[in-house]
Amino acid sequence: MAPNSNKISSNLFGRWINKFDFLELTTDSITLFKNGKVIKSHSIRDLDSFASLEKSIFGYKLSLGEQLSFGWLSKGDYSNLLEALNSTIAEHVQVRIESMAEAFNEYALVKYPRDSKLSELTKICSRVESLISQRPTMTSMFSPSARRTVDVIRNIYPLEIEALRRIHEEHQLQHRAHFYDLVESNPLTQEQRLGVIRNNDRNMVLAAAGTGKTSVMVAKVLDLIDRGLAPSDQILILAYNKSAATELEERIKEKAEKSRVDLSVAPKASTFHALGLHILKGCGERIRLSEFAESDNKLDIWITRWLQEYLTSNTANIPTLIELLNPPLDPLSFSDAADYQRYVRDNEFTTIKGDKVKGYQELLIANFLFINGVEYEYEAQYLAKKRIDVGFDYLPDFHMSGTDIYLEHFGISRDGSTRPDIDAEQYNQSIKRKRALHESYGTTLLETYHYDWKEGTLNDRLKHLLEDAGVPFNPLSEEEILTTLKESDYVGKGSALLRTALAAIRTEQLGYQEIFTRLDSQKIVSPEGATELLWSLHQGYVEELEAQASIDFDDMIIKATELVKEGSFKPQWRYILIDEFQDISSARMNLVNTIIEYSDNPSLTVVGDDWQSIYRFSGGKLELTTGFSALVGPYTETKLQKTFRYNNSIATTAGRFVMENPNQFKKDIETHTKVEESQVYLLDDKVNGEDALYSKLVDVVKKIRSCDSKGSIAVIARYNFLLRDARDKLCSVRQSNNIEFWSFHKSKGLEADYCILIGFAQGKNGFPSDTQENAIIEALLPSLDSYPDSEERRLLYVGITRAKKKCYIIADPSSPSKFVTELLEPKYEVGIFSDSFKDTYRKIFKCPNCVDGYLKRIAGQHGQFYVCSTGKGCKVGRARSCEKCGSPSIDSRGSSQCQNPSCSHAFKICDECGRPMKKRTGKYGSFWGCSGFSLSHDACKNTQKIEDDT
Repeated sequence: MAPNSNKISSNLFGRWINKFDFLELTTDSITLFKNGKVIKSHSIRDLDSFASLEKSIFGYKLSLGEQLSFGWLSKGDYSNLLEALNSTIAEHVQVRIESMAEAFNEYALVKYPRDSKLSELTKICSRVESLISQRPTMTSMFSPSARRTVDVIRNIYPLEIEALRRIHEEHQLQHRAHFYDLVESNPLTQEQRLGVIRNNDRNMVLAAAGTGKTSVMVAKVLDLIDRGLAPSDQILILAYNKSAATELEERIKEKAEKSRVDLSVAPKASTFHALGLHILKGCGERIRLSEFAESDNKLDIWITRWLQEYLTSNTANIPTLIELLNPPLDPLSFSDAADYQRYVRDNEFTTIKGDKVKGYQELLIANFLFINGVEYEYEAQYLAKKRIDVGFDYLPDFHMSGTDIYLEHFGISRDGSTRPDIDAEQYNQSIKRKRALHESYGTTLLETYHYDWKEGTLNDRLKHLLEDAGVPFNPLSEEEILTTLKESDYVGKGSALLRTALAAIRTEQLGYQEIFTRLDSQKIVSPEGATELLWSLHQGYVEELEAQASIDFDDMIIKATELVKEGSFKPQWRYILIDEFQDISSARMNLVNTIIEYSDNPSLTVVGDDWQSIYRFSGGKLELTTGFSALVGPYTETKLQKTFRYNNSIATTAGRFVMENPNQFKKDIETHTKVEESQVYLLDDKVNGEDALYSKLVDVVKKIRSCDSKGSIAVIARYNFLLRDARDKLCSVRQSNNIEFWSFHKSKGLEADYCILIGFAQGKNGFPSDTQENAIIEALLPSLDSYPDSEERRLLYVGITRAKKKCYIIADPSSPSKFVTELLEPKYEVGIFSDSFKDTYRKIFKCPNCVDGYLKRIAGQHGQFYVCSTGKGCKVGRARSCEKCGSPSIDSRGSSQCQNPSCSHAFKICDECGRPMKKRTGKYGSFWGCSGFSLSHDACKNTQKIEDDT
C-alpha cells in the first residue's frame, strides 16, 4: 500500500483505480501509484489551472491543464474527486491571490504605481485574471480588503498604467483631503495635491512663478512621513542655497505642527555642497576648505599672479592672452549687416596702448605698431577735411605720428569681394578714391587687406610696408610690454575672464580634450593655444589646492561622487527632492545620478521652472530640465499653473513673452485675481521732453503712493549701477521708504505690490544685454538653446512676475531695447501710456545707417548733435541737430535733411568736406560757397552754381 500521510480523507482522496493503480490526493499534492511506486505527482500549490473532466471511449480522464492527467476513471469516481480537488486548488489559489493582491495593494494603491514596478504589476494582473476567470465564485472566500483589490485588478485588466495611476490619485485625493486642506496656509490646489501624491521613480513638478512650488515641497515631505512611506532621515531634500534650505526646514517644522504630523526627527534640507561635505565626513575624510572658497579676493589675487608668471615665462603666450580676451572672428563670415554691427557694438577691441578700435584685425595692427615702437594715431583727422563716402568725414585707420604716412586696412578678399551686406563695387570704388585723395595731397597710403590676415601674412606685410616707407622700428623689451599690459588692464581683464573660465571648467568637469573640442566647435581661430592656457590654469589651480591640503566647493561634489561610486558611502535615502532644478549643474546632477545608481531605486522628484532658468553663468544647465526624459527616461510630470500672486494681465504679458521660445515647456497660467484692463504699463523716460529716467521714476513712485500709501514697491534693473543711482535719487527727494532695490537675478523668489523696471536700452549695458559673451567662455559654459536672447527673456519674465498688482516699465523711446520694441506688439496687451512710443516719433530717431541703432542727442563743445546707439558698429558715428526743431538731421552727398516729418528742414552742405554751404555773391552773380572758405587752416574752396541747388 502506498503511503497516505497528509491525506484529508482516505475514502475520498485515496482510491484504487484498479488492482494495480492507486490515486492519492492530499492538501498539498495529487499522486498516482502503480504497484506501490509513484508514477505521476504534482504539487497543488503550484497549479495555475483547475481540474476538468474529459470523456473518452475508455471512460473519463481527469486533466490539470498540460501539467497532469489521469485516465480510466468512472464518472462516479470523478464527481467526488473533481470537487474535492478543485476545492483544494481554490484554497491554494486563494492564498496566492491574496498574496498577490497584498503586493499589488502595496505597489499600486498604498504607494504610487512606479514604472519600475510595471512588469511585476502586469504579471500580477494577468495571473489574477487567469485564475479567477476559471472559478469566479472563489472570490467569496477572499477577505474584504483582498476582494476590493481584486476588483480593482479585474476592472483595469489588461493593465493600463495611466488608468491605474488615476485610481491611485483619486483614492489619495479623497483619503488625504483633510491633510491637504490643512498642511499649508491655504488649501492646496488640485495641481499641488497631485504634485504631492505622485511618487513615480522619476517625477518633475513644473511650477510657474507664484504657483506655490515651496508648498508642494513642504507638503510632500510631510505627506511621506505622515503616511509612513519614509521616516525623516530617509528623505533627502536639496535646495539651491543655504537660505533656501533654512526656509524649507522652518516651513516643514511649522506646517507639521499645523497639520498635526508627528516629527520625532525633523527633516533636514541641504545644499549640494553640504551634501558633499556630509558624504566626505561620513567616509572619514579629513576636510580643510580652501581659502579660495572663502575669499573671492584671494582667488583673484592668485589667478592674477599665475597669469603674470605665465606671461613672464614665455612672451609667446602674450598673443594667446590677446586672443582669449578678443576671440578673432572673420568679418566676411557674417551673413547680414545687423549681426556684424552688433558684434562691433558689443565687443570692445582695446589695444595694448589703450585705444579702442573697430575690429580684431585693426587690433592686431595697432598692437604690432606699438610693440615695434612705431608711434601712431588711430582714426585721426586727415590732412584736410574731406569726404570720400556720403555723409562721413574721411578718417584713415592709422597715421604714423610726425609723418605724412597713413595706413588703411581694407576688408576685401583677393578677388575684391566684401562682407555680404556691403556693396563690393562701391567699396572698391571708395578704395580708389582714397588712393586718389592721398596722391592729390602728396601723402603716402600704405594698404593691408583682410586676406593678409586670412592667409597669416599680416605682420610680415606690415613689417615690409613700414620698412619700405622708411618708418623706424624701436621694439619694446619684454619687461616694457608686460608693464604696459598691466597698466592697460590686459592682465586685470584676463584674470577676470580666466576666473570665469576656471569656474566653468570645474562645474562642467571638463578635461583637456573636452575643452579643445568645445573651443573648436565654437570656431575659435586658435583653439590649441587657448586650450593650453586654460588647462595650464586648471592644473595650476589643482596643484595649489594640493599644496594647501584643501578642497574647494566643486571638490566637495566631485569627491563625494567618487566615494559613492567606489562604495565607501552607501546611500540610504528612499525619496530625493530637489528644489530649483532648472538651475542645477552637470556636476550636481552627476552626484544625484550616482546616488540613485548605488541606492535601492529611490524616488526622485525635481521641482523647478524652465521659465525661470537664469543662472547659466554659474553652471545652471537648463537642458537637464527641458531634456529631462532623455536624462532619466520615463517620468511623471505635474504642472503648477494656478497663481495667487499676480493678476491675469501680468500673467498674459509675462507668459506670452516667455513662451515665444519654443524650446521650453508650455504652461497655461490661471490667476486667482482677474482684472479688465492692462496692469503692465510702458512709460517713456522723458520729463518736459528731456531724458530724465530717475525723475520719471520719482513721478511713478509718487503716483503709486497717492493711490496706495502702504503698498510695497520694488525697483528692478539689470545692473547695480542703475539701482544705486535710483536709490540716491529717491533718497534725495525723501521717497525711498518701503522701497526695495533688486537686480533681476536677485529678485527671483521675491515679490512686491508694485514693481518698476528700468534700464531698457540698447548695447552691453542695456536690457536685454546685447553683449555677446566672450566666445571662449561661451564655449565652456553649459549649452544654451538657440532662441535669441533666451535667458534674457526669462530674466524679464522673472522681473514682471514679481509684481502682485502693477508693473511699470520705463524705457527710452528714442533708443528702445529690442524687448521694448517687441512689447509694443498688440498681443502682449501692454498699456502704452506715452505718445513717444508711437511709430512716427520712433522713426524720427531711427538711425538710417544700421539695423538696430537709434540716434541719441548729446551736448558737445560746439553744440548739440546725435550719436548712434550702435556705437562703433555703425559707420555714421554722429548726426547733426536740426537748427529749427532739434531733431536728427541726416547728411546726403550735398544736403542735410531733418528726419522730423513735421519739420523737414533741409540745408545745403559741401559735397567735399561736409560743412554747410552759404549763398554768396561774386562778380558773376550768386553762387554756393563752402562755409570753410575763409578758415586759416584747412580751408575749403568748393563752390557750386545756384541752379545746382535741389
